[in-house]
Amino acid sequence: MMPKSELKKMVREMGGAAGTFSSRKSLIRQLEASPAPAAPTVTVSSDGAFGPAVSAFPGALQNSELIKLVTATLDDAGYDSDKTLCATSFCCDEVNRPLESDLRNSFTNNFVMGGLAGFPFGGATSFGAMAAHIPDGGSCLLAFGPHVGVDSTGKIGTVERRGRANGGSCCGSAVAASGYVAGVLSGEAKKADIPDDALHAQQAFVGDMLLPHAERLEEADDKMQELPYALYDAQKEFIGKIVEQKSSAVADGNIAVLGGIQINTPAGFSDYYLPLSFELYSNKGELLEDFMDDKPFSKVHEIFPGALTNKELVAKITKTLKANGIDKEKTLVATSLCCDEVNRPLEEALSGTFADNFNMGGLAGFPVGGAVAFGAMAAHIPDGGSCVAVYGPHVGVDSKGAVGTVERKGRKAGGSCCGSAVAASGVVSSIFKGEAEAAKIPDVVDAQQYFVNKALQPYAERLEKADEKMVELPYALYDAQTELMTRIVEASASGVSDGLIAVLGGVQINTPAGFTDYYLPLSFNLYDNQAKLVKKFDL
Repeated sequence: MMPKSELKKMVREMGGAAGTFSSRKSLIRQLEASPAPAAPTVTVSSDGAFGPAVSAFPGALQNSELIKLVTATLDDAGYDSDKTLCATSFCCDEVNRPLESDLRNSFTNNFVMGGLAGFPFGGATSFGAMAAHIPDGGSCLLAFGPHVGVDSTGKIGTVERRGRANGGSCCGSAVAASGYVAGVLSGEAKKADIPDDALHAQQAFVGDMLLPHAERLEEADDKMQELPYALYDAQKEFIGKIVEQKSSAVADGNIAVLGGIQINTPAGFSDYYLPLSFELYSNKGELLEDFMDDKPFSKVHEIFPGALTNKELVAKITKTLKANGIDKEKTLVATSLCCDEVNRPLEEALSGTFADNFNMGGLAGFPVGGAVAFGAMAAHIPDGGSCVAVYGPHVGVDSKGAVGTVERKGRKAGGSCCGSAVAASGVVSSIFKGEAEAAKIPDVVDAQQYFVNKALQPYAERLEKADEKMVELPYALYDAQTELMTRIVEASASGVSDGLIAVLGGVQINTPAGFTDYYLPLSFNLYDNQAKLVKKFDL
């Protein structure tokens, strides 16, 4: 437990922020349960990565990664960095200046709209002023969000500060506001009026705008983790009103609005930003594009290096095929992906580019439709066209980075992903250890799972020796599926009358809701209709 003397000192350091509330006691009680700061337990990595930040806020990007994402996205949207004015709405706390500096280095300068906790207290007037400063023929980027500290022990809501033996709340304004709304919710305090004086007005507004989220914060497993999400929601609503009212002040350009959570880390580490929204508006306030359809999930690259987002994958497939004379308008896609509903987004992405897809897949992604299904698909290829077969097992990576499981819609607990694959790994392990005998082909009622088990059996020893079986499992399944897919092409390639056969194999990676799925390409080969290898592609 943190000593009360330290708690009271922390409250005093919040100054007016804590003083705007009817009672400091409730705030002290809220902080009292927090353990005293512990000695740093992490070391600085060469790239500035700070694991606890990503563990606490999955999907968070280092500032440098964020800048790359933002500049690449805006470049694709037709932005000219030399004609772009960046406006920021971040908390006045000095720990938030690094991101502003990074944005300034990319867009020449930044207009500051933010105040306590990151709320855009400059309001509609400051947005109008900023709009009048946009270079002729240019557009603007508005980046906003609350901030939260994650200290060297991984504790959320505090961070070590330069020259201070003890750190402190981060964000102090936010923590104070959460104490206020908790008091109002419990009846220990009355809802305060907004003061008609600038002395404490900003903090009063922070508390007032956080009040609708009071119950949500009290019900959270970790209030300090939930707090910045609640503040983000309040700020997004505020930003939305500003853009709605003042978008016309932007003469002839567009308005890109990036919202998320800043994550402050100990000295020597990179700060992070968790993007939660990234939208493009016209100067009439119309939503032109939602850039967050493909929100990245950084844990995937840590586990499966080289994985591409679905959007990146489809773009690379089409570019590669076009470079080799294959017209997507005359190409039929055949997919062999697991029947699990989490795999439909990739099929939809492929269908959106190639008009439709023929489904060859069954449990665990095995092409159980076999040679007959491939032959039927070949008979459906547009005249003078070709086909591309996309196959592979899938694996989940949940919000904590666990492999082989993923959160599922409407379920408090997630579950195995891929369930068929995990079940098969258990069967082949038992057979390998001599604990069970290989089964004989069952009745059709469960024949597919039998074939999954049988195809995986040659890889049993490899799986047993793996450092991380759930990571190795999809690679083993890919190898088993590649063997079957090769035999299918050899048996049925002649069904493709006069076109080519592109075969892409890899591992599909499912992520938590709100993030893009990924695909790790492991092979991409082009065959003629005699099953002769024409070319190997590198994605």
